[in-house]
Order: sequence, then structure tokens, then C-alpha cells
Amino acid sequence: MKLVLIGIFLVAFLGYKVACFKTKRRKSSIKFIEADINMDKATQRFAEGIKIPTISFSDYNKVDWSQFEKFRNHLEKSYPQIHSTMEKILVNEHSLVYKWIGSDDSLKPVLITAHQDVVPIEEGTENDWKEQPFSGAIVDDFIWGRGTLDTKITIFSAFEAAEYMISKGLSPKRTTYFAFGHDEEVGGTEGALKIAELFEQEKLEFEYVIDEGGCVVEGALSNIPRPIGYVGIGEKGYANIRINTTGTGGHSSMPPKHTSLGNLAKIISKLEKNQMKLQISKYTEQFLSYIGPEMSFLNRVLIANLWLFRPVLKIALSKNNSGNALLRTTTAATMANASMEPNVLPQSSSATFNFRIAPHDSTGKLMEHIENVIKDIPHEVDILRLEAPSEISPINTYGFHLIEECAYKLYPDALVAPYIVMAGTDARKYENVCENIYRFTPYSITNEELGSIHSTNERISLENYKNCIDFFINLISGE
Repeated sequence: MKLVLIGIFLVAFLGYKVACFKTKRRKSSIKFIEADINMDKATQRFAEGIKIPTISFSDYNKVDWSQFEKFRNHLEKSYPQIHSTMEKILVNEHSLVYKWIGSDDSLKPVLITAHQDVVPIEEGTENDWKEQPFSGAIVDDFIWGRGTLDTKITIFSAFEAAEYMISKGLSPKRTTYFAFGHDEEVGGTEGALKIAELFEQEKLEFEYVIDEGGCVVEGALSNIPRPIGYVGIGEKGYANIRINTTGTGGHSSMPPKHTSLGNLAKIISKLEKNQMKLQISKYTEQFLSYIGPEMSFLNRVLIANLWLFRPVLKIALSKNNSGNALLRTTTAATMANASMEPNVLPQSSSATFNFRIAPHDSTGKLMEHIENVIKDIPHEVDILRLEAPSEISPINTYGFHLIEECAYKLYPDALVAPYIVMAGTDARKYENVCENIYRFTPYSITNEELGSIHSTNERISLENYKNCIDFFINLISGE
């Protein structure tokens, strides 16, 4: 009888927790402005910017800097009122900063940031594009080309918003900065980092920063019918680690038991099989608390009662790639080198791994993990790049709530949720001048369109472009 009563109480308690598990959505208090912009002209300005191939390379000597100058000239020609109203600063020859003075200097300023540079087109894929990658073609209600999503969309929509506001005699309450780096795709050390250093020298402290990182994704999760608006509150760390093995060279007709490549293969296998621990961190819990109420009843039971079902949910989420990346530091073997000929034993072999470090881990934990897993195989480790996870921004802030409200006004069916960005952005460069850093580009796209970033057929709809402009008008207005 006692066990029956305990069972009844447990079921009742689980049910109570599910009943209390409600969608987190604030009531919007902003008076949303829909701009009467000439979208034909705005679209042409954007398309012309896409035609300029501002491609960055890790080897800065390969960069055609004249294209960046051409891009700056295009902005100056396209937005005359911005350039006559705002202070413009050229940072480290190619990055741009604009300062728009607000009406209330007692308020902290805000920063809208993006990057001018784009990734190159993968050799041999040029003909796979429906429209040429730097055509800026306007076809089927889409603008096509590299940078339409990542992230010239932010530059042009934010500037269209500002140009419109100035033309209507409007100005922000908070002084608003725009910062456009020139090398985000290769690390941002000469662009955003130099801009951030300038801000530090001027002793600036921003109320919030908004950069790329999240967006509204339609069909993001198969068990949630509503689009999800991912607002990044932090990002994973990043590591490129090269592991080297050595062995006896010579003719392949008399090989040793294990060549250097054979030992390297064992290392790859061990690191893929023995990955860092899964963990439902407090940031993952936060994300699940936003999207969980829209999931199936069973999932709601699991998420609402993590105190009991944490191990079950951890296993369930890790079954797919996106869930696995949400819960742990990921390991990816991406590059390898060995012998140049099939009949020659490699004297040395190497593999490069890319790790995305979860906020609950650290660079030190990662290096310790690697050594523990492969300590029985002779090897050497070269650290090519090692960055800790970013700071995590709070969500009970003016900036997060304003982004959330503007997103809901544009996409009322979406679920806006804070999450950790898997990729790297320039946003982390501004941690010394702001505690509230958010990563969100205000377009709504499908998973297929999301996959075109850094890939083939990158494009954005005209409707999304208009939505982005309206978003920035209301964000800058801050009402």
C-alpha cells in the first residue's frame, strides 16, 4: 500500500510539474514601426554590395584589398545621410566604425556589428550555383550571392534602417555604434579585435552588442511545429589541434606491424570513440525551458522533471548530431597527411582535429582529455589555435528583451530562445566593453537555406530583407 501511495504521489507531482511548464513569452510593449521604404532601390543597393567580392584569406597577402575599398565607396555613395550625420572611423585600414549620437547621453550606447568579408567559393563548385555567387542576381524574389546571409545582410539592413530614420528626422535615444570588421571569417584579429581595442581606449561601455550567430529557423526541430528564434548568449570555444606520428620509412613491400599512418588511424579512432562527457549544463536547461513547453507530452515530462529524468534526456538528445553538439565538446578529424606515394612508407603522418569546446569545459580540460585518450600511442601535439568558450550573457536585460520583442513582432509564431552558438563570431572580441552580448540576425530561413551559408546557392528572400530593415529600425529606436 505504501508503494502504491508513493507511486500515486510521484505521478501527481510529475503531472503538476508538466502543468506548470509554460511557454516563456513576454508581452510586447514596443510600438512597432513598419517603414515605408522604397524596397526596389534598397534591394538594388544590397545587390550591388553582393557583387563586390570582399573575400578574406588566412594569408592576408592573398586578399584583394581594392575590393574592400570599393565596398566602402559603395556604402558612402548609397547612404549619403548616414555619412553626413555620423562620425566615421577607418580602423586598421579596412574596418569601419560609425557613431550616431543619441538624444540621451545619460544612457549607455549600443553596438550593432557585422563583417564585410566573405568566404571564398569552393573550387569546382562555381557551376553548382543557380545564380553566380557574386552576381547579386534578383530572381524568384530572392537576392543571390555570397554574403547575402553571412553577413552583408546586417550591414545593409541596419544602414537602410538608419538612412530611413535620418530622412524622417528620427534619431536614437542611445548613441548607436556600427562596427564592420574585415576579417571575421579568418579569426577577426585585425578587424573586430582592433575595433574593440579602440573602444577600450575610449573607455566605452555598451548596454548591449548584437552580432550574427542565431536567426529564426523554420522546421528547426522535427517535434516542434513552430519556428525557433535562436538568440545566441554565448559561443563555444574553438581549437585546431594537429597530432603527429613518426615511423620507419622505406619501401612498402616490407612494412612494420604499424606504420606512422596506422598509428595515426588508431589515434583518430580513439578520439572519435572516447569523446568528452555529455552534460546538460545550466545554459542547455535554459534553452530547453523555452522550447520544452511546445514539445510532445513525453518530452515535456522529461524536461519539466530533469531532477529525475536528466540521464534519460541526456541519452535521448545525444542521438542526433545537433543534440550531441548541444551537450558536449565535439571532436572532428578534418585533415590528414602521410606518404606522397602508395608504395612508400610514411616517415611521418599527421591529422588535424577541430574541437568546439562546450561552456562547461575548458581549453585545459580539452588538452588533458586528448593526452589521456591517446597516451599509449607515441605522438606529438601542435596547437594551431586554441580559444576558450566565450563569456555567457544574461537574459534578464534590456538588450535581450528588446531583441526578443522585436523578433516576436516580426515572427509572432516563433519561439524565441537563448542558446549557445556552435560556431565562432566576432562578438567575443567585445567582451571587455560589454557584458550583454547577443548573437542574432533577424531573418527567418529553412534548414536548407541555413545550409547554404559557406556553401552553394546562398540567398535571402526580399521579404526577409524588409523584415531585417524593420527589425533594426525598431531596435535602434529602442521603444
